[in-house]
Amino acid sequence: MKSSFLVLILILSISSPCPAISSLELGLNEEEQLKSLENRIEGLSQNGQVSGSFLFARKGEILLEKVVGKLHPNREDLISSNSPFNLASVSKQFTAMAIMQLYHQGKLRYDQKVKHHIPQFPYENITIRHLLNHTSGMIDYEVLTDKYWDKRDFTNQDMMMLYSVHQPKLEFAPGEKFEYSNTGYVVLAQIVESITSQSLEDYSEEHIFKPLGMKNTRIFTVLSKHNEFKSRVYGQHENEIFDLYHLEGITGDGSVYSTTRDLLKWHNGLLNNNLIPAALKKEAFSPTVLNNGELSYYGFGWSIDESSPSIVAHSGSWVGFTTYIIRNIEKDEVLIFLTNNTGGISFRDLRELIYSALDTKLSYIL
Repeated sequence: MKSSFLVLILILSISSPCPAISSLELGLNEEEQLKSLENRIEGLSQNGQVSGSFLFARKGEILLEKVVGKLHPNREDLISSNSPFNLASVSKQFTAMAIMQLYHQGKLRYDQKVKHHIPQFPYENITIRHLLNHTSGMIDYEVLTDKYWDKRDFTNQDMMMLYSVHQPKLEFAPGEKFEYSNTGYVVLAQIVESITSQSLEDYSEEHIFKPLGMKNTRIFTVLSKHNEFKSRVYGQHENEIFDLYHLEGITGDGSVYSTTRDLLKWHNGLLNNNLIPAALKKEAFSPTVLNNGELSYYGFGWSIDESSPSIVAHSGSWVGFTTYIIRNIEKDEVLIFLTNNTGGISFRDLRELIYSALDTKLSYIL
């Protein structure tokens, strides 16, 4: 069950016992702090505490770039700056961008009913916006797969079939509250496919990754038609392989692989309005209004800092990978880290260590 695995990974990445990681020395300037941070990350890697890729940039200048660890626990190949990591839920922002592009082209509306594009969809009142904002009320698809799915592979079409046949009751009325939903983003992927007659994998390559020059980024699952992907990083737990399993034919909620360098291109592409106009982009970073008039601080694939709305972020955790991107849109700052080995330094300690080296107002939102 994917949700159980997610809980497991979050526990491992946040709560694993390890020595407390103190902040870096006080009194150093940022350049000196960052050099000290690189040395600290190297030391953690040598001790088997961390494996991953780290980048911080401000106004287009890379101030921190550090890569450590192995591609696979049973191989000697080292991770490089061109080695793609499974982004886990950080992938959702790309699904949201595909939807925003189709909105820009006049092929959908955010407040349109999902049934308009997927007639077999069993819920009358769920809109595309509900899916984007995690306010649909749909149960996690893993609840259905645990009960009704006994085959090896599982695709977006299989998921839609399960909902159409079993029509599980919504957990709450659409728009009533925020509840994080992988299911909603898989449905968004199906909307993209319904409108474009392309898989999300093919659509994203043609309309997002290629235009931004993200040459080491792609959607990849166990069912991908281009299944040669030798450069990818493998998930690990305590230096043992912990990677893709049979439900990984699903796209939309995860399955994007990328690098810190490519995610910097993504950050720059968003800032420069390379994919959609600025006026349309703003909605991705705006809170949603719930039925009772209260605000929920999740936009289209991004969490929003309630006190500093120019700061947006997302984290991800899945099959050994822990990922994080946070952007200060106003100051043109971006911090990215992608790790592939749980069981060492915790996510919180790692983030605290990195923040201690930065002269930045970036906050700790997930």
